[in-house]
Amino acid sequence: MALNEPATPLQLEVVIPLYNEEDIVRESVLTLKEHIDRIVGESAWRFILVDNGSDDRTREIITELLNEIGGGLYVFEAEPNYGRALRAGLNAATARYVHICDIEQWDIPFLTWAWKSRCDHDYFIGSRRSDPTIQKPPFMRRLLSWGLNALIQLFFSYMGTDTHGPKMIDMKAMRPIIDSCVCDRGQFDSEIVLRGVRAGRRIAEAPIEHREHRPPKFRIIKKIGWNIVAFTRLNRVLADVPYEGLVRFRQYNRWDVLEAYESSNEKTGPVEKPTPAAATI
Repeated sequence: MALNEPATPLQLEVVIPLYNEEDIVRESVLTLKEHIDRIVGESAWRFILVDNGSDDRTREIITELLNEIGGGLYVFEAEPNYGRALRAGLNAATARYVHICDIEQWDIPFLTWAWKSRCDHDYFIGSRRSDPTIQKPPFMRRLLSWGLNALIQLFFSYMGTDTHGPKMIDMKAMRPIIDSCVCDRGQFDSEIVLRGVRAGRRIAEAPIEHREHRPPKFRIIKKIGWNIVAFTRLNRVLADVPYEGLVRFRQYNRWDVLEAYESSNEKTGPVEKPTPAAATI
């Protein structure tokens, strides 16, 4: 369902999967909108909000929000499945560039840097693991993330530190990669980046600031079970996917991100710098 379809071509779409987010969706969307209006331009982008089978007031609030802000796209995916929600959002996207983030985890300096550097890379990954000075997850979350990424590095020779943080995607370069992916849940975005690496796409990784602001929606044991099944499938799916050339993967540090962010602020005038809470919600 599209509301107030834009008259001019969009430069960016922001895909956010939502599952039972009635408590935070309104404040988070409005705050994020203020930042992206400044980064991209008020009429140059829109939200794609994917209701991932919510059974609370999330759908009603999304509809109210999109009417209030004057545009956006509501997408419904019946099964509570993160990978399916991402796929539905990406399939609905029409802009050249797409930003993916969670409603409680986004990083404005990262998005500013990625947008400013969008011609330099095809796929930008925000890593929750590459700079321990700005990432403070609970021990069990850190252990689960370490274990999953260690398996990805071991089995797929992946040179990055994370595949599950926020992203910015050049859809012109990555659409064929995305369309070839078959995994779901948490391994859908892992499959995208791993296929992108093997296809010689220009991949960039930079740290994001990450803190847990609420307990996880699903028990850690259940998530481990899901990830084991999904990882097994991912391993099988990629077994026959060859490298098409040299790997083009580049890692940046937080100073690179902050320099682009500060430079953007100087050009657009003084703005309130997002605090850790505002930057990652």
